[in-house]
Amino acid sequence: MYNYNYIPNDYFRNVKAKNNQPNLYSPEEGYDKGNLFESLYQPYKNYQPANLKAKSEQGKLFLELSRYAFAAHELNLYLDLHPDDTTMLTLFNDYRMKSNNLMMEYEQKYGPLTVSSDDLATSFLWEKDKWPWEGGNK
Repeated sequence: MYNYNYIPNDYFRNVKAKNNQPNLYSPEEGYDKGNLFESLYQPYKNYQPANLKAKSEQGKLFLELSRYAFAAHELNLYLDLHPDDTTMLTLFNDYRMKSNNLMMEYEQKYGPLTVSSDDLATSFLWEKDKWPWEGGNK
């Protein structure tokens, strides 16, 4: 069971801009910085977030999937505390659907990513393929 008690009640208090909506990074920038909310991002000393670049088509698809899944998760946390924010709910659903579509595309091309994948219904494919460190999934 997920414990929501670790998120202080005022955690998202200061994220709203003048239009009463949070200022958000794009899924790409938010993923790179580790925070979708501009007002909550606190850089560490002189650290500059890496500009992530994939080296293969598989890597590009996985990176895009990761970015949208991250953005949806960040908005999920926000909506736990602001369930009536319909603008953020709409954005959450857009990111969630994009993430789900990218997951399906990835799994069709490269195989299952999670234990809940439908690709595992007929066989446990992980036993048959090589792991990335064994030269598989390049």
